[in-house]
Amino acid sequence: MKPRVVLDTNILLDLFYFKDKSVVYLYECLKTEQVQAFTCELIWAEFTEVLTRKPFNQSKSEIDLIRSSYQHLLTWQAPQRNNAGIKCRDLDDQIFIELSVEIAPCSLITKDKDLLVLQKKLQKLQVQVLKEFQPKIS
Repeated sequence: MKPRVVLDTNILLDLFYFKDKSVVYLYECLKTEQVQAFTCELIWAEFTEVLTRKPFNQSKSEIDLIRSSYQHLLTWQAPQRNNAGIKCRDLDDQIFIELSVEIAPCSLITKDKDLLVLQKKLQKLQVQVLKEFQPKIS
C-alpha cells in the first residue's frame, strides 16, 4: 500500500501556491502516484479562504485555476467527523485530525504547532504527525 497523507493548509500553500523547494519531493511523489494525499471540501474551503487574505489576495478565478490545476493530485473524501476523542485547540484544524484518523494508517504533514503537539495521541491511532514528507531510504 502506498503511503497515505493528509496535508494541512500550510503544506498546501507550499505545494500549490509558493511551489516551495521544501516540498519538491512530496510534489513529485504526488505526480507519480507514489503517495496518496487525502483532502476534503472543508480542508479546501480553509485553503481557499486563506488565499483570499493578505498577502495572497487571490481572486475567485485565480483560486479556481489553482484547484483545477492540482485537484487531480488529491483523493477527495468526506470525513465522517469521528476523531476518537482527540480535540485540537484550534477548531479550524480539527478537520485534519478527523480525516487523518479516518484514513489511518497515514501521516499528517503539518507545520501547525496545535497539530504537532498531538503527535503522541495521534500515533496511538496510527497517525504519524510530520513536519515534512521525507524520502523513504532503503
